[in-house]
Amino acid sequence: MWVDDEIDFLTPHILFLEAKGYEVRRCSSGADALLFIQENPVDLVLLDENMPGLSGLETLNRIKKDHPNMVVIMVTNNQDEYMVHSALEGEIADFLVKPLLPNQLAISIKKVWDQKKIIFEKNKKEFLKNYQALQDKAHGAQSLEDFTQLYQNMVAWQITLDQEEDPTLTHMLEDIVSSANKSFATYIGEHYASWFKGGPAPVLSHTLLRDKIIPAAQKQKTLVLLLDNLRLDHWESLASIFEKSYAIQEKSMTVSLLPTVTQYARNAIFAGMTPLEIREKFPKLWESDSNSNLKNEYEKEFLDNFLKENHLSLKIKYLKINREEEAANALKNFKEIRQSDLSFVVCNFIDQLSHANTSNSLVKSMTPNPRAYRKAPQNWLENSSLNLLISEAAKHKIQLIICTDHGSVLAKKPSLLKGHKEHTDNLRYKHGHKITPVPKDSVTFDKPHDIGLPKNSLASKYIFAREDLYFVYPNQYHVHASYFKDTYQHGGISMEEMLVPFLVLQPK
Repeated sequence: MWVDDEIDFLTPHILFLEAKGYEVRRCSSGADALLFIQENPVDLVLLDENMPGLSGLETLNRIKKDHPNMVVIMVTNNQDEYMVHSALEGEIADFLVKPLLPNQLAISIKKVWDQKKIIFEKNKKEFLKNYQALQDKAHGAQSLEDFTQLYQNMVAWQITLDQEEDPTLTHMLEDIVSSANKSFATYIGEHYASWFKGGPAPVLSHTLLRDKIIPAAQKQKTLVLLLDNLRLDHWESLASIFEKSYAIQEKSMTVSLLPTVTQYARNAIFAGMTPLEIREKFPKLWESDSNSNLKNEYEKEFLDNFLKENHLSLKIKYLKINREEEAANALKNFKEIRQSDLSFVVCNFIDQLSHANTSNSLVKSMTPNPRAYRKAPQNWLENSSLNLLISEAAKHKIQLIICTDHGSVLAKKPSLLKGHKEHTDNLRYKHGHKITPVPKDSVTFDKPHDIGLPKNSLASKYIFAREDLYFVYPNQYHVHASYFKDTYQHGGISMEEMLVPFLVLQPK
């Protein structure tokens, strides 16, 4: 695509390129170019720097915001090549100085296109080189550390292959993820209960305060940003935004409690207790699965109790952000965060996106594949008041902790489940009695107390969907199976849901 306000004068050059086998689309303004790119595939953009209205640099910034991997050649009147290159380094593949010569134009296009192909071939070669090793690890992982390292490697490859858009390599990686999740579900079924017996255990939701957050907060003023439903690949997408004002001091992984839902995992974070302990200590505050009331209304009370029982004299601020105006209000009242020793900001955007992906056809069309789902939080945060709040925290030298309660998985395959529908409407786990799942599709815990979970009756048990499966009842099975296919769900056992990022960042 060639973007120039005098595009008609470039017809000889365009005819020259077409004779070379290129298909050239013409746009006479930056606004027209942005609209065209949104609706049509484009491999390379020739962009004039000097245009009325939306300038070339402004157009470039908007293109890169939505399409960071787009190949752009800037056409400029500026004779000072060093200045131009310095200003645009990293954002453009090449630049050309007017007046343009047809051969000069063709050489530049071939050069940058060959560079892109070289990078792709390098990434492809590296992935194929590592493919068998990844497969072996997916089948042979023996410890939580093995699975954590494998998951981090797979996410790194997901980010890399997102740039290449090669369906063959993407499908190969998806096969590895599927194999790894099968092994991971078996591992959790065999080892999860042992983590609640007082022996060696990873950092779980209910130990996050004790083991991670409080030790960091006792050293300096701290803002904890709890992004509900944050997956590791989401963090990798968001990292560049935070790194503008913060440097990463610690990057690790923690484990979400089962069920991997807000009611259980996030309440456990703020209480510093397992869900079973919360219900026993706060019977009036714990909401059962069958109750329709909001289930995370007492996080501040749980947090206050944790501090009191552990004799911690920290000045606390707790905020929950569900809408943009709440983020704007938090920024307006930033003084309250600045004057506190430890502040918690709970943000539900990603979780809302996950649920809207099921119920809202427009949202689902905006996140049609895992790549788009990975990038959506970045587009949100860049334009949110929360981004400004993060910058403000850095200016005041406030330490930043990023964490979450759980992740989510793309549900692909339905699994028939027989039982009473009043158990829970979650598709990834069920709690109660007289539930009959397909054994190979699920992990069952017959003794909930052994894994820190409450039960409603003596016969109660918890059943969790493995891998990318989701439970569907026999009644209208095909209708529900079709409706929930390829939606993001959480509550069950997968690396995407259970292995979640934890970061400590220091202001630059």
